[in-house]
Amino acid sequence: MEEITLKQVNENILTLRRQLDMIREMIEESSLELSEESKDKIIESRNRPISQFKTQEEIEKRFL
Repeated sequence: MEEITLKQVNENILTLRRQLDMIREMIEESSLELSEESKDKIIESRNRPISQFKTQEEIEKRFL
C-alpha cells in the first residue's frame, strides 16, 4: 500500500477547497438576474417568425 504524507493530504485538501470555491462562485452566479436588455432581446427573439431562423443544416454548412 502506498504511504501518504501529511503534506500530500494537506495539498489534496487545499485543492479540494479551491475547487469548492469555484463551484460556490458558479452557483452564486447562476442565481443572478438577467439585465433588462437581455430580457428584451429574449422577448424579441421569441417574437421572430421561425422562418427567419437558420436550420441546423445551414449552420453546419457554414461552420463545418
